[in-house]
Amino acid sequence: MYLKYMLMASALIAGPALAQTQPPAPTGGETTGLQDIVVTAQRREENLQKAALAVSAVAGDTLVKQSVTQATDLSRLVPALQVAPASSFTQIYMRGIGSFGANAFAEQGVAFNLDGIYLSRPAAPAALFYDLERIEALKGPQGTLYGRNASGGALNVITAKPKLGETSGFVNAEYGNYNAFKTSAAINLPLGEQWAARLSGQYARHDGYMSDGYDDERTGALRGQLKFDSRAGINATLMLDYGHVGGKGSGGTIMPLIGNGRLGASDPAVVAAYLAQSPTAPVPQITAKGDGFQNNNYYGAALTANADLGFATLTVIPAWRKTDLDFQSYASSFLIRDIEKSRQGSVEARLANRSGPVNWVAGVYWFDEHVDAQQGYDQGSNRLQINSLLDTRSLAAFGQATVTMAPSFRVTGGLRYTDDHKQQLTNFTNMPFVGFVSPGTGNFTPIFANIPAVATSDVHFRKATWKAGVEYDVAPRSLIYASVATGFKSGALFAATGQNYSAPENLTAYTIGSKNRFLDNRLQVNVEAFWWDYRNQQVSHLGPVQVATTPGGPVYAPVFLTENAGAAKLYGIEAEVLFKPTSDDLFTADIQWLHARYKSFGYLAYSSSGATPAAGCAVTPTSRLAATAGAAIFNVDCSGRPVVNAPDWTVNLAYEHKFALKSGASVTLGADTRVQSASYVSIDYLAGGRQGAYMASNARLQFEPAGGRYSLTAFVNNLENTTIFAASFQSPVKNGVLYNQLRPPRTFGVRASMRF
Repeated sequence: MYLKYMLMASALIAGPALAQTQPPAPTGGETTGLQDIVVTAQRREENLQKAALAVSAVAGDTLVKQSVTQATDLSRLVPALQVAPASSFTQIYMRGIGSFGANAFAEQGVAFNLDGIYLSRPAAPAALFYDLERIEALKGPQGTLYGRNASGGALNVITAKPKLGETSGFVNAEYGNYNAFKTSAAINLPLGEQWAARLSGQYARHDGYMSDGYDDERTGALRGQLKFDSRAGINATLMLDYGHVGGKGSGGTIMPLIGNGRLGASDPAVVAAYLAQSPTAPVPQITAKGDGFQNNNYYGAALTANADLGFATLTVIPAWRKTDLDFQSYASSFLIRDIEKSRQGSVEARLANRSGPVNWVAGVYWFDEHVDAQQGYDQGSNRLQINSLLDTRSLAAFGQATVTMAPSFRVTGGLRYTDDHKQQLTNFTNMPFVGFVSPGTGNFTPIFANIPAVATSDVHFRKATWKAGVEYDVAPRSLIYASVATGFKSGALFAATGQNYSAPENLTAYTIGSKNRFLDNRLQVNVEAFWWDYRNQQVSHLGPVQVATTPGGPVYAPVFLTENAGAAKLYGIEAEVLFKPTSDDLFTADIQWLHARYKSFGYLAYSSSGATPAAGCAVTPTSRLAATAGAAIFNVDCSGRPVVNAPDWTVNLAYEHKFALKSGASVTLGADTRVQSASYVSIDYLAGGRQGAYMASNARLQFEPAGGRYSLTAFVNNLENTTIFAASFQSPVKNGVLYNQLRPPRTFGVRASMRF
């Protein structure tokens, strides 16, 4: 099956066009070659081809061409990246390293940054994907320059900035099937010689992809920026932004898929199939309804100030963000009701020298976050209410230097020390079904236990992370590099009266890479080989925790917890090839082979019925006491299994050709595809949670009149209408019943763009 997809892909020559798809204006007289791309992945501006680290860049225009309006759309652009929904949260995985973040306690394993500002909440990557300069995907631990929660890498979103002395802007409007309408616009205004402003916004909507209206989109966002440049070494940019995400939210469907359509969780056929699974009535049941919703709001303010001190540039970035979540979801087969208010403040200050034999950057970082969350979970025969106050304070100091030892040889070293201080005060009540009472009428009334508990934590997680590397210029356009880097993800809290936090997870990465340009700058070949040692992985799942102490021993009940559950080895190779034989043609190929397996992986599972949990791993009972009679706790050992969200093969290919017309107009044809081998999308390792090998392709045809100010594009995404699993979750009360979330089906439409 996989070979079939590979042959089809070879015929298409498709995949994500990276930043080179829309290059900046040619320099040095080059008109047909690949253009240089500037990135800030190492906290300074540098040529992407000269950056001695594994990083992929995607241009803002490419995001528009691919109809990207939310984080989950990024999965089809970078082979190493998998982004999945979880109700109103976003889960980011880089080569299988990430977090199943689905509640207020969760933090990402891949750092998400907006203009250099770290966003902690898993719900934060929303209403941001418009008027962008580029996106940078940094692969592997970024423990020196990015610090906490960058064990798997970092995803940097860089907005388009105001430009002095320029009046310009754009308007994009798109309409397609599922009643989709998306529009984005920006205007840049000069305000004298030293000031400029930029205002941009986005509105995106489409009807639900599921039969019951879920998997819809209702997103609106606005961003304003004001820039000052003294033209004497001092500049600053103030950014204010607001975003709203509404609609019904993400949906799910019972496995195996019923019929040929995308039947949602509240579809009558899905509800009937769910109710038919054991345990059945009269055991209390919860069924999905059509009243799911999202009413999530995001606010941000940040100032980026730079001052030229002569010997170095001082950069100071104070930032504030607010995330207000209010949603109800049935995507995982049961009711989730969440009201969460989070506030974060941060300040980063760093010095970076401008030139010389030693290029260095040094800085300090302060982060403070407060989360007030009310989370309710109703699984029919088990209910859980969690009200928590969570506080995180983080301090860090860091430095990294690259020393030129010889004209073509450089050595890099970096060190960061982080102190995370986390506190919680959580009141939670577990309400499992324990039986019936009959008042003599024959009508059975269900009885639920009421087990209240209080969880408190006050803990520090301290870690020193480092990086060492070498790089050598083999030729003016050829670089080889090697590095060893470490990263850590801070310990995670959860609701329990006993042990209620996990230890930090750690990752050490060994990398050898080469970046090259050949054929008069028309062919780019970048290759990276990597070997990652992943320890103390944090796994979030519904499992047993201690909720009270009784004379008979500990009492356990199911809560969404995070525990250290395993160690893994990951190694592989990624090759990126761009070929621009003429000014009108561009071929792109990005191929990753990844071997990711668990050396050890075990966790505890809670069975409300006492039956052995369904899992594609070894399951053995324990002697631990469950909360109710008949329930039981089991050990699950998945050692040797593949890492979740880590397919062995991922191939992105693309081709674009521009046809020049005699009138001065042009027609551009582009096609791309992603071919991916099979992988699991949940730690249950059940057949229903295994995504088979697939191919998903996109195509577009663009007409641009002479002058290039206008364009009209017809497009189709997921041409094959492939069903692709984004995530999978097993019902907590119906053993072996899986609900899967899906990536978008075939979508098509037209897009009109105007630039001025």
